[in-house]
Amino acid sequence: MRRTALIVLALGTTVAFTAIAQDMPRRDPGLWEMKTALAEMGGMGMSFQTCVDDSVDDLMPEDPDAQCDDQSYRRDGNRIVFEATCRADGSIAKIRGEFTGDFARNYRGEIRTTYTPPLQGMASSTMTMEARWAGACKPGQKPGDVIMMGMPGMGNINLEEMMKNMPQMQTR
Repeated sequence: MRRTALIVLALGTTVAFTAIAQDMPRRDPGLWEMKTALAEMGGMGMSFQTCVDDSVDDLMPEDPDAQCDDQSYRRDGNRIVFEATCRADGSIAKIRGEFTGDFARNYRGEIRTTYTPPLQGMASSTMTMEARWAGACKPGQKPGDVIMMGMPGMGNINLEEMMKNMPQMQTR
């Protein structure tokens, strides 16, 4: 169950940050706090902070390792809607996300995913995400650095590298 939650969180977070065009809003430079939660897992989620500047500012940067097809987005005022079809752990994930906010200082959204066949017993998931600008990056923090919250001793981690290694993680 723990491995399933990690896969769903990683997939949702990766896709939430995938396939964006040049006309999409850009975040203000500085420290961004992000929180995710999975409804099907009793609100289990993760919180992290990331340092953003012009070099790493895409709200949804393209992930060359993501196994996603048919990615699309549209902007409607202060709302962004995206859809994608991805492969995850032997399942096909159909994803639809809707985000609102000013995107320069805050945004929130919901990502709904259905899995065919079910992903380790999970037929669908709903992940919420909230992000807000928190000020200047922390001393010593470089653009792109990610700090997982509530995980003492982990310090800076490379979230992209962690997601690449997800298939090798063992169930505990």
